[in-house]
Amino acid sequence: MSITDDSPATRGLIEFLKTPIAHELWMAIETQGFLTPHSGVNLDAYHNDSLRRQGQILQEATTFRFDGSDLMPGAIGAGSFWTGMVDYSGGADAASVAAAIQSSWDALK
Repeated sequence: MSITDDSPATRGLIEFLKTPIAHELWMAIETQGFLTPHSGVNLDAYHNDSLRRQGQILQEATTFRFDGSDLMPGAIGAGSFWTGMVDYSGGADAASVAAAIQSSWDALK
C-alpha cells in the first residue's frame, strides 16, 4: 500500500489496514486466495480449509524468497515471462517460449 494523496483519512485507512481485523475481513470474504502473513490474525477467519492451511504455512514460514520474475521489469515478470511459463506448463515448446520472452525483453531496450 502507498499513499498518493496524503490526508488524515488516508493515513487512518493505512493504519486500519495494518490491523488483524482488516486482514480477517478479507480472509472471511475472499474465496479465491487472499493470504496474509500477519501474525496477529485468527486463522479460523479464512473462508475455507484450503486457504486456512495455506495461511498457516505462510505464518509458520521461516524463509521468504523472491523468484526471478520479481526482479524483472513488469512487462517481463508479470507479462511475457508469466505467460510463457503458463504456456510451457500447458505443453508449449521451451525454445519458442524462451524466444518470445527474449523478444519482449529486447523490445524494452
